[in-house]
Amino acid sequence: MAKKERDLDDFFKKTDKDPDELKTYVDNIKKGEDPNRTTRLDKIAMFFKNAVERIKMYSKKSDAASSKKPSDLRRRLRIVYKRVMKKATEKFHFESGVDILDDKSVLYRRNRVIKNILIVTNIVFMVFVLIGAEDRNYIVIFGFGVLMFAINTTLKRIIRERPRTLLKQQMAMYIASVYILLASFGVYIKLRVGVDPGTVGGFSITQAGYVLIYFALVVIALYQDATLLRILFKWVLVLMTIIHVTIMYPLYEHAESITVLYNYLIVENPTVTIDILLRTLVLIIFNIALYSSVAIGEMMNNKRKEELLKRRDMESDFKAVVGDVFDVISVFNVHTDTRDNTHAARRVAEIASRLGNVLGLSPTVCNEIYEYSKIHVDRTKELSIVEYENKEVLDEKDYQVIRDKTILGSVIIKRLQLNQKSEDIVRAHFEKTADRAFIERMKRIQRTQEGQIILLAEMYEILRQPRNYKTALEHKRALELLELEFKDYFEPYILDRFMKYSGEFENYYQRFKQKLA
Repeated sequence: MAKKERDLDDFFKKTDKDPDELKTYVDNIKKGEDPNRTTRLDKIAMFFKNAVERIKMYSKKSDAASSKKPSDLRRRLRIVYKRVMKKATEKFHFESGVDILDDKSVLYRRNRVIKNILIVTNIVFMVFVLIGAEDRNYIVIFGFGVLMFAINTTLKRIIRERPRTLLKQQMAMYIASVYILLASFGVYIKLRVGVDPGTVGGFSITQAGYVLIYFALVVIALYQDATLLRILFKWVLVLMTIIHVTIMYPLYEHAESITVLYNYLIVENPTVTIDILLRTLVLIIFNIALYSSVAIGEMMNNKRKEELLKRRDMESDFKAVVGDVFDVISVFNVHTDTRDNTHAARRVAEIASRLGNVLGLSPTVCNEIYEYSKIHVDRTKELSIVEYENKEVLDEKDYQVIRDKTILGSVIIKRLQLNQKSEDIVRAHFEKTADRAFIERMKRIQRTQEGQIILLAEMYEILRQPRNYKTALEHKRALELLELEFKDYFEPYILDRFMKYSGEFENYYQRFKQKLA
């Protein structure tokens, strides 16, 4: 066919509605508004858009110029780089091939990603401990390394152990979260105690260790579990306060009495109080922002789950309805699509295509009429969806295939409707039951030029063939009935052309009757 089925379906539809954009455009003109008017912000946005496009074009040209003839070594390095980046992306990608409706699978994938992050984080922690400590205690460092190894081994076993259950994955989530949090506290305390913060390097190292605590909170937030973050933050706030008043500023040394502590914090060292309050405030604000982000992400995930559940329910109903419709079409063809009916559809296609040609329609349209005339006997077998009925989840490719089959099914249904219409009209006129209401009702069904062309060819075929309510008619008698009994169903020019070339259509009928016999 010259077009796809969906285009062919649209080909037999007529509309007298204007596009909404056109109506809006006309309404704005009537109101005296210029639809093409651009504001200053529009011009600025357009400037930035053009600038970005030019930068992209320049970047592409530079890449093309630099990669015209890459050496074998450079090409191999690129291939290796792409493979490494692909593997790294897969290790740190949350939803790679995961069914988001399965909480166990989602949490399992998150745990695997967090475990990979923990491996990298442990390396960073060890680097901080080794580089940052002025007096390295290798026993402590060794113990810290053993603890890291034990935690990671335990996590790996819990995460991967079969049967995988949601409870195991949740346990792994809490162990990983508590571990990275306590490890970050431990690294900071080790740096604070082992490094003199009075030196320039010592200050930067201890501050970097302090940032590790915030990093741990970000890693925990990757679980997208607002409840987990809310519970742990209470302990983080408590532990951070203890660190502020014991490790960072040893206030216990000035806690002989409330008066002494007050004088130290308010009178003698107000900057200490301000620093503690600001650090606590920043921690709280950071957690609020992090919690809001996680809560929004959790809400969006829940919405996605709801939409996916609705979609799968709709897919199930869709498959059931489509299957029923296709079964009906198949049953209809079992009773009507005999060898004679198949031959009749091909004769109708030949006559309808030739009628379109004598009416001056383009070869493309004539070919579409030909294909549409016999689509119900040529392509019905393509409507099977047996291979998809037992699939609980349809991917995008499956959905598109079924959608294409559905479009084809709708076209076949329209063709069968046209076939039934021609049979009903001829029968009603022979049985003398075709009143004015019947005629008007029939005229409303597929009242397009192409539909009338096929209808005329169908009715000529029916008149020439025997039915249980009539005998087969000769060509001349069929023409007389078309002109006298059935003229109301066609535009005059269509019937007139058929009559003018009736001898040619008789030859077509006889030729294809013998050829298909």
